[in-house]
Amino acid sequence: ENRHSERGHASANEPLVQDRMDISNADMKDAHEELDRQHLNVEKEIRFSSRTKFSARRVTFQRDKYRLVTRYANAFRHFLSEGEAESRSESGQQAEHRESDKDTYMISVVRGAPEILLPNCRYGMDSKGALHVLDQFERDRIQGRVNQLSSLGQRLVAVTVTRENLEKDKIPEHLILLGVMCLVDRVRSSSHKCVRMLAKAGVQVIMVTGDKAETACAVARDIGLIGNTNITDVVLTSQELRQMSDGKLGGLLPRLAVVARALPSDKSRLVKIAQMSGGGAGKVVGMTGDGINDSAALKKADVSFAMGNGAEVAKEASDIVILDNKLWSIVSAILYGRTIFKTIRKFVMFQSTINLASTFIVFVGPFMGFDFPLTLIQLLWVNLVMDTLAALAFGGEPADRAFLMEPPLARDQPIISSMMWRSIVCNGLYIAFCSVTFLTWDQIQGMFDRRINPDHAPVEIGELDFKETARVEDLRDLRIQGGPVFLTAFFSFFIFICTFNAWNVRTPQLNLLKGVAQNKGFISVIGIIFISQIVFCQMGGSLLRTVPLTLREWACLLIMSFTIVPFDLLRKVLFESEGASALTRSSSPDAHEGKIAIKLENPVVSDKLD
Repeated sequence: ENRHSERGHASANEPLVQDRMDISNADMKDAHEELDRQHLNVEKEIRFSSRTKFSARRVTFQRDKYRLVTRYANAFRHFLSEGEAESRSESGQQAEHRESDKDTYMISVVRGAPEILLPNCRYGMDSKGALHVLDQFERDRIQGRVNQLSSLGQRLVAVTVTRENLEKDKIPEHLILLGVMCLVDRVRSSSHKCVRMLAKAGVQVIMVTGDKAETACAVARDIGLIGNTNITDVVLTSQELRQMSDGKLGGLLPRLAVVARALPSDKSRLVKIAQMSGGGAGKVVGMTGDGINDSAALKKADVSFAMGNGAEVAKEASDIVILDNKLWSIVSAILYGRTIFKTIRKFVMFQSTINLASTFIVFVGPFMGFDFPLTLIQLLWVNLVMDTLAALAFGGEPADRAFLMEPPLARDQPIISSMMWRSIVCNGLYIAFCSVTFLTWDQIQGMFDRRINPDHAPVEIGELDFKETARVEDLRDLRIQGGPVFLTAFFSFFIFICTFNAWNVRTPQLNLLKGVAQNKGFISVIGIIFISQIVFCQMGGSLLRTVPLTLREWACLLIMSFTIVPFDLLRKVLFESEGASALTRSSSPDAHEGKIAIKLENPVVSDKLD
């Protein structure tokens, strides 16, 4: 597609570069139908590589097989086979006026970067097939136009032909320039927003491309990768990159935005240096690619993304395949990755808190004159609440866009952070303190002793120890431990206080209800735990060693177990920055005008941005 060009006139005043090709769509369709592989004899082919920046193919074919060639025979006269050209010369007849079904053409077509091929172009062909000499002035003029179009974000490919034989990785010395194609890759409207979101997420984006520096800079400006508001403003070429030492490049990395005319080795080197820089264990590096040459860098990266329409080798070497080829998918992957990581942390906090409380109760119990008062079946229910139901509750946490505003974690960051340790220790010891107090304080035991409060007993006192209790313990042991009602109350209290703590663990903020409506599974699981606990106590009987409790007793248990919520809110205000800042923002009239400072941490080395 020759979208833009400039008319250049040689000595014959013929346009060397046309604004458009005088070939209709019907002609192009006929050409595609006629150019069948069986009529082409491909003698040699040189595939494009990032190092050589050109591709070539030498073919021979007969004119009578292609009507399009017949129509533009004047242009193809330069590519008759050697024997045919000599016979025509000896007979004194012009090639363009002879028509024979045996005319054979030998053409080597070379395509590649204009700055690579133009120095070897000795002639240029106009639309009529006439050749014009390309001197240095004319080549400089065409190169200037190429640079001008490249600065507009267009990719340019020079198309040349020659009769020379092809040698591997060597550009023929005598080329005929047919034209320069301008290829426009339109930037998706979402790309600018994606780059901005990645910057807010603390991810540094580096565009590594094989295009010219002018083209790469134009695209980088369009997507907001470089500009007045960005701290990444360094643009390097592959040649400049190779001349830098690893130490100098590592110091320049935080400001690096674009690497143009990059080679596969440049991508691997960038990944390695990024992983070693940044202090500590280094940066976490992501890499996107779609070609065979990208596989080495994809394997070295910590997280590698392959394009859905890319090469199979790249897909095999990558960790994630982006099916829709959109940059927004990487933003979504980061968002959901952080959501899953936070969900795992919430589950670890919830489970560790219960384990710490249970261990403390079992450890200090013998010193205070009591054993852990739960049966094996009751412990199985506690384990079910702590593991399976908790995983279901936290597993449905929504992906909050606020997670993208947080700085990324270092590669050596432990799963249990200091904030988590404070929550586990404080809440675990508080649950243990409340449980020990529940078991040892006579006033609490008296609240659930129906021999002292017979007005609240649903059954006769004389029948209580025989019909409504388990047979796993004798009556003397039950009375020593406080009686069946008291043990049922403690069983429910321990389940309730651990379940209320799930609300504290769910969010580090003071507003415990924020976003809870989006996780209906959490509400459902919490409701199931409370309802199941009440049903177990009211109907468990000898199987669960429980007796029915009165409404007053249930109300007392809920109030006592709910105290874990205000306790943890106080801990957040005193010890956690998020809770203190939330309290400050809520009291500030300009809270909505607050800004978030972003520090770029993790680079994503990418060779394609939408």
